[in-house]
Amino acid sequence: MRTKTFLIASLLLFVFAITNAQQTNKSAILNGAWQSDDNKGFTVIHDGYFNSVGEDSTGKWANVHAGSFIINSDNTITFKVLYSSYPDHIGSLNTAEYSISGEKMKMHHFKKLITGEGKDITDQMPKDAIETMTRMK
Repeated sequence: MRTKTFLIASLLLFVFAITNAQQTNKSAILNGAWQSDDNKGFTVIHDGYFNSVGEDSTGKWANVHAGSFIINSDNTITFKVLYSSYPDHIGSLNTAEYSISGEKMKMHHFKKLITGEGKDITDQMPKDAIETMTRMK
């Protein structure tokens, strides 16, 4: 019986390790510091975590978010906001479509937006929220 338990535990550990490695490998292409092409925002991405700072609607550098993300199988990424200068954004899930070409990354935000309370507000978001960023060196 101990051998069976050991084999099952080993298999589960192997599956977890492979799944985690695949997620890390997918996110590695996003790793780095990114500057928005309009010079109004900066984002740092590293192994499943992000932080960003940008100008708010008045031009003040007060738009701050940080958290984790997962890369989905359909060329989308889902950001989970864990910290924010806007308390009502904490816990939200923003799924964005992304593409990378050389040192450029394009994000089409709000493919799906779920509030921290679990409410889907995607239909209230702008459809043309596209951000282009360049990897900083």
